[in-house]
Amino acid sequence: MSKYFLIEGYWIDTKESFSDYIVKEYDDVGEDDDNVFFYGMGEKDLQDAIEAKEDTTLDFVITIYKQI
Repeated sequence: MSKYFLIEGYWIDTKESFSDYIVKEYDDVGEDDDNVFFYGMGEKDLQDAIEAKEDTTLDFVITIYKQI
């Protein structure tokens, strides 16, 4: 069963912040959910992204997360 997380952060290009975006681990096959912002990030990936800040291949920076 995949885990879901709420993330907060900001867009790298505009520095505009966002909150309550849902990310989901992508370890199961199923229907895509329109409420999910990003697939394929588990807890370790989120921790690594927070540590890396803007030094990732993502268009956004994650500053905090929590499992939901």
